[in-house]
Order: sequence, then C-alpha cells, then structure tokens
Amino acid sequence: MTTQNTIDSSWTVFIEILSDEFTAKTGFGVYAHITPTDVDMAYQQYQLRNAPMRLFVREYVRHYA
Repeated sequence: MTTQNTIDSSWTVFIEILSDEFTAKTGFGVYAHITPTDVDMAYQQYQLRNAPMRLFVREYVRHYA
C-alpha cells in the first residue's frame, strides 16, 4: 500500500467517524455543523496530536455539539 492510499484511507475513516459522532450527538451529520474546510482543519489537528482517532473526534464534536 502506498503512502497516498494510507492517507486516503485514514481520511475516509476520519470523515466516517466524525459524521457518525455528529449524528449520534445531534441527529445530523458533520456537514450540517461545520464546513468542508473545518473538516480538513480538524483532520490536520488530529494528525498533529498523539491521540486515538475516536477520542479526538469525540472531543472535537463535544466542542461543536
């Protein structure tokens, strides 16, 4: 697997987890709350932190929900 495929896979999983968390907390998916640019920035923040993806997403959504 190439680096690009790994990044794409991680990005896809991040979006799915983020949308699932927003839906669970609010009943609406991620794009009902934040813009695609915000999603990209959240993913960049996640990459800089040494935290599990689900934990990062839970804390991120708590801030917006």
